[in-house]
Amino acid sequence: MGIFNRMCTSKTRLDGKTVVITGASSGIGKETARDLYARGARVILACRNMEKTIQAIEDIKNNSPSWVKQDKEYTNYVGELVFYSLDLCSLKSVKNCAKKLLENEAAIHILINNAGMATDTYEKTEDGYEMTLQVNYLSHFLLTLLLLPKMQSSSSVCKIINISSVAHIRK
Repeated sequence: MGIFNRMCTSKTRLDGKTVVITGASSGIGKETARDLYARGARVILACRNMEKTIQAIEDIKNNSPSWVKQDKEYTNYVGELVFYSLDLCSLKSVKNCAKKLLENEAAIHILINNAGMATDTYEKTEDGYEMTLQVNYLSHFLLTLLLLPKMQSSSSVCKIINISSVAHIRK
């Protein structure tokens, strides 16, 4: 099945590391949060839907990744899960989220720009941009730009990971 059925096999501990993941309330973002939480990271789920994110946090806490046994060892050596509100349809929301992250977080070591959307309809955001362009690109670019100084001061090996899709090939 090629590259599309592989799982991360790293067991590297991420104690003391802070990771921000956009769109972490479902899909790849949620599973990434689950894995990093199990490895001891402080995982910030930056999402627009608070109820869905709270449900995701509970699911992550109660269901370990497949490579971890659900026992006392899991619950004693996990990281932390935190919710920050972020709506990528609004540049104001991106700026507010970044401001709160900069004010409240001592460090940010990893940024995973995961959230994305696809639509067949043409819609504009409140900022006047086409919705898919803003959500998938412009807002992530702005978030990265705003968080970059904090990330660079947090570690000389900070990481920015951009997730993309092949959905653009469908018509």
